[in-house]
Amino acid sequence: MQVVYNNTGESETDSGCALVLLLGIASNPDVCSVDVRRGVQTSNRIASFMVESEIEAVTPFTSHSINGTGVTVAVSDTGVDDDNCYFYDPDQPLGTVSAMYDSSSRKIDQYVPYVDNADYQYGHGTHVAATIAGKRWDGTGLADGVAVGAKLVIADIGNANGDLSPPNDKALLSTGRPYAQIHSASWGSEFNYYTSRARNFDQYMFENDEFLIVIAAGNTGSNANAYDIPNTVGDPATAKNVISVGAHNSWGYASPVGDLGPSYIADFSSRGPTADGRMKPDIVAVVKRKRAYFLFAPDHSESPEHAMQHVPPVVATSVVASSASSMITVPYPNPSGALVKAVLMNGAQNLKGVDNGVHGVTDIKLYDNNQGFGRISLQDSVYLAGETNVQLQMWDREIVIDQYTNTYNVTIDKSRGCQAEDLSVTLVWIEEGGSPGCTFCVINDLDLSVSFRNKTYYPNGLSNPDRTNIVERVVISGVQDGETATISVTANNLAWATQKYALVATGCFGGVANTLQGKSVFDYDNSQQRRQVIIIAVCVAAGVLLLGCIVAGLIRRRKAHLELI
Repeated sequence: MQVVYNNTGESETDSGCALVLLLGIASNPDVCSVDVRRGVQTSNRIASFMVESEIEAVTPFTSHSINGTGVTVAVSDTGVDDDNCYFYDPDQPLGTVSAMYDSSSRKIDQYVPYVDNADYQYGHGTHVAATIAGKRWDGTGLADGVAVGAKLVIADIGNANGDLSPPNDKALLSTGRPYAQIHSASWGSEFNYYTSRARNFDQYMFENDEFLIVIAAGNTGSNANAYDIPNTVGDPATAKNVISVGAHNSWGYASPVGDLGPSYIADFSSRGPTADGRMKPDIVAVVKRKRAYFLFAPDHSESPEHAMQHVPPVVATSVVASSASSMITVPYPNPSGALVKAVLMNGAQNLKGVDNGVHGVTDIKLYDNNQGFGRISLQDSVYLAGETNVQLQMWDREIVIDQYTNTYNVTIDKSRGCQAEDLSVTLVWIEEGGSPGCTFCVINDLDLSVSFRNKTYYPNGLSNPDRTNIVERVVISGVQDGETATISVTANNLAWATQKYALVATGCFGGVANTLQGKSVFDYDNSQQRRQVIIIAVCVAAGVLLLGCIVAGLIRRRKAHLELI
C-alpha cells in the first residue's frame, strides 16, 4: 500500500494528522513495516535562491547575469572529476586540463595535481567546486552552481582515500594567481589556536589586498556524547583576515527528515571562540548534508539513478565563495578583499537557534560564537532596483592615521519608496599575520562607532569599543527619512603609522522598494512549531493506542471470565 502526502498549503496540524494516520496503519498486525520515501529534487538551485532572494525559484542576481562572470575562484580540495558534466569541456580531451593556467577552457582554467589528478571515491572536491561554479556544458543543468559564470582553478590536495596533504601555504594560496581573486578551502583541522598556517593565510591576504580566502569553520560542533561544543572552529579558520563559515539548515527536499528549517544552525557546525577569544564563525550559510546531483553517467548526462549515490556534506563555504565571486563585479571596480568581506558580513541576518535534534533548540543571538554576524543574505547586502531590500554606500582602501579619526555622514532617503528599517554599517581591515599561539592576536586596533539622535552606538552588540575582532558592525533600527548618522573610524592603537580599511553602509539611500513577489523561506519558517505539533501528535496517538490495548485486554479478560462462568 502507498500513501501519498501532499504538503502543499498544509497547516501546522496537518503533518501531525498524517503521522497519526501512519501510526494507525502501522498498528495493523498485517503491516510488517512502514517506510517514508521522499521525492527526488535537485539541491544547488535551493542554495542559489536562499542566498539571492530567499523566495523559492527566484534568483535576481543570476537573472541580471551577476553570476561571477570574469572572476576566477581557486578551490583546494580532494580534486575534481573533469568528466563531470558541470565541468566537461567538449573542446578539451579528458584528462588534459593543464597544470599551467589556460583561460581558453570552458570552466577549469588550471588543475594543479599537488597529490594526484583525480577526485576520490565520494567526490568531496567535485561537490564543492560544482556548488561554487558548476555549469552544464550543454545548457541548464539540474543543479547548476551559485556563480555559474565564474571560472575555476583546482588545487588537488587529496589522495584516493580522501586524505589531504596540502603543499606549503604560500604555494597553495598562489595557485591560480594572479587570476584567482578568491580561494575556497572546505577543509581544516580541529586545532582551535592561532597557528602558523593561520598566520600564513593572514599574511598572504595582507600582501595581496584584492584577495579573499573563505574557509570552512568545521563540522565538530556536536558529537555522539555532547552538543553545542565551544572552541571547535579549527585552523586555518582561526585566521583573522579570512571569512570563516558555519552552517545553517537547508529547506524542503534538501533538508534531511527530522531537521528544523533554514532559520536554524546545523548542530554539527563548529563553534567559537578561538583560543584567543575572537568571534568565530564569521557568518553562516546553507548546508546540504545528505545527497546531491554530482555523480553522473559516463555520457556526461545526469539522472536520479546516478545522482542518488552517496556524496559528503556540502560545506557552506562554497556558497559564500560563490557569493563573493558574484559580488566582486557589483560593488566597486577592483574591490579589495576587505570590501567584499565587508559587503557580505554587513548584510548577514539573524537566525533563530541551533537545531540540536532530540536535545532541543539552543537560543542564539547576533555576534555570538554560534552564528557570528548571521546568515549570508545578498538581499540585504547590495542594491538591485526593485529586487533587494537596501541601497549600498562604500569606501574602499581608506587610510586612518594612528590616534586619528575619519568621519563619514550618511542620510536616510526614502523618497522613492525604499522601506528598509535599519541602518547597517560594517568596518573591515586586513592586517599582518600575528604570532602563532598568540593570546591577543589583533595587531592594529580600529574602532567603529555611529552617532545618531545624540547617542553613540558601538559595534558587535557591545556598549563600548570592540578590542578583540577585526570586523565591526553597528545596526540601528527604526531610522526615519531625512535623518543623518555620523560614522567614525578611529585608529585606537596601531603597530604602524597607518592602517587601511574598507567601510560599507546599507539602508535607504534614495532607492526603490523591493517588489519581488513571494514568501521568504526564513520569515515563514515554522518548523519548530511543527516539530512540537508532531511530538504532541505522537504522544497522543501512542496514548490512544496504549489505552486501546488496555481496554481490549480488559474486554478479553472479562469475556474469558464470562465463558468460564
